[in-house]
Amino acid sequence: MENIEENAKQIEVIESVKGYNPEFIRNCYAVGLWIWAEFKQRLSQEELSFLKELGFRWNQKRKVWQNACGVKRRQSASDPRTKYQIIRFGED
Repeated sequence: MENIEENAKQIEVIESVKGYNPEFIRNCYAVGLWIWAEFKQRLSQEELSFLKELGFRWNQKRKVWQNACGVKRRQSASDPRTKYQIIRFGED
């Protein structure tokens, strides 16, 4: 039951990002049950506010925006991208 709820939260976050700016989805990927977003361009204040309202937080160490999608975990000393499956969104 817990995984169904976590997956539903992931889908909700992705759909919200697509609805706000379909191009943003190309910058997002799943790392385990979390959604990460990396942007090469500087984001506007409006875009930053949107990400924050959606639950994304800036990870200074990894230089990415992260949304835990309701999953509570302590910060990992290693890079989660080496441990969990990565799913990219919006690729052709």
